[in-house]
Amino acid sequence: MFDDVIVVSSAASAFNNAALVTPAFFWNALLCSPLFVGIYLLGKSFIAKMGFGKYVSVENVSFWVVVITAIWVVLMGGNYGVLRDKVSLLPWVTAMILFVASIFVGIKTRNVKIPVWYGGADASNKRKWLVNILSGLVILLPVALSDTLNWWGPVLQVCAVLVGLGLGRYTGRQMRILPSSLLVMGATVVGLLMQPEYFRFAQLGNLTLIHLLWVLLTGFFAVATVMVYMVNPRNRVHQSAYVKLKWLLRFTTLFGVVLFALTEAVPVFLFAVFSVTLLFGLSVWHSESKKSGVVDGLFAWTVTLFGVLINVPTVTAMGILLLAMHPFKLRDAKYLL
Repeated sequence: MFDDVIVVSSAASAFNNAALVTPAFFWNALLCSPLFVGIYLLGKSFIAKMGFGKYVSVENVSFWVVVITAIWVVLMGGNYGVLRDKVSLLPWVTAMILFVASIFVGIKTRNVKIPVWYGGADASNKRKWLVNILSGLVILLPVALSDTLNWWGPVLQVCAVLVGLGLGRYTGRQMRILPSSLLVMGATVVGLLMQPEYFRFAQLGNLTLIHLLWVLLTGFFAVATVMVYMVNPRNRVHQSAYVKLKWLLRFTTLFGVVLFALTEAVPVFLFAVFSVTLLFGLSVWHSESKKSGVVDGLFAWTVTLFGVLINVPTVTAMGILLLAMHPFKLRDAKYLL
């Protein structure tokens, strides 16, 4: 009765049964819906009265979404070796997320001076130096503990943070914040699919229809934002060839979606996202011009969906506030389909 295998199997079976009917992230978002509606209806006027309108921008929201996502990955999405095979690619995914997030932080804190302990430094400078060292250790400790499956896991995560901070702070290079933040969100969605203990409740648990739909919507909106942002309209594709290519890519995307619903496999999800990337990129390339506000609106929707997916209402609220500040109608992006 108390055999280890029986206990683990019983627990996994209970989690599996719960996973079939309990998409917790969706129900939590539903409970928070009055708050989200209030933010959408009253957020713009409140921000205007407080004089914070200049802070509610795509750039600022992108930065804070990346920072919050990095914290979430450290605290909630780590690789702890629970009901997991010994070989996993998840440490590399989390390291990449922390690396890009650290570059963001490094770029944003270039003007912040760090006290240096020279030989002849006064006592106050020494205290500041020691406080910075202790603060860094407090931050790096949970980063190291977020990956304990292998001996090199903590080293990988800590090095990703330190190298990212160094590159962002000292190289003098800039980065496109919008595509980079969408890369972080996309990698986190892939990490969710690779992290059954968190997203599926157990390694054998199946994803519900709501899980599948929300993952696909988040990935597709992120891809749409990147394509509209990066691809320039040319209107050079012949109309008949354009129609045939679009229908081919539509069927390919639909095939990937159906196959993902059946297999729930990460490579199949990436295939579906790649197909829809080609579809959206072709649509933008064939168009005559870009409508203003489409990029901001698609990004706001991506942040909103992503916040619901990772069960962080703060991120969802930022996306909804961005939608309230920059009105956008989904029919303006209908041509992408």
